[in-house]
Amino acid sequence: MDRQLPAVGFAALLLVVSLLPAPETGGPTPELLGVALDKWVHAGGYGTLTVLLARARDSRTVAAVALVAALALGYGGGIELLQGLVPSRSTSLADMVANAVGVVVGGSVWLGLERRRDGAGRV
Repeated sequence: MDRQLPAVGFAALLLVVSLLPAPETGGPTPELLGVALDKWVHAGGYGTLTVLLARARDSRTVAAVALVAALALGYGGGIELLQGLVPSRSTSLADMVANAVGVVVGGSVWLGLERRRDGAGRV
C-alpha cells in the first residue's frame, strides 16, 4: 500500500484543485514557449500522475504503462466533465489534449527510467 499512497494523494489533489472555483483573471493569458501556462500545468500534472500510477503498479512493460496511462487519461477526462458543473469553470477540449500530452510524456519517461534501471530492458 505504501507505493500507492503518492498516486492516490496526488489524484485527490488534482481533483480538489481542479474543482475549486477558478480565480478571476484580467489581461492576457501567460505563455511559455507560445503555449498557455495552464496547459503546461495540465501536462505536468497528468504526467506526474502517470508516473506515480506506474510506480504504484510497478509497471515495466509498454502494456502495463499503457493501462495506467489510460487510467490517468480517463481520470482527467472525468474531472474535465465535472468542471462543467462548477460555475466559474468549464469543460475544455484543449485541457484534455494537454492532459493527454502529459500522460504520454509521463509514461514515456517512466518507461525510459525502467529501461535504464533494468539495463537492456524488458519492454
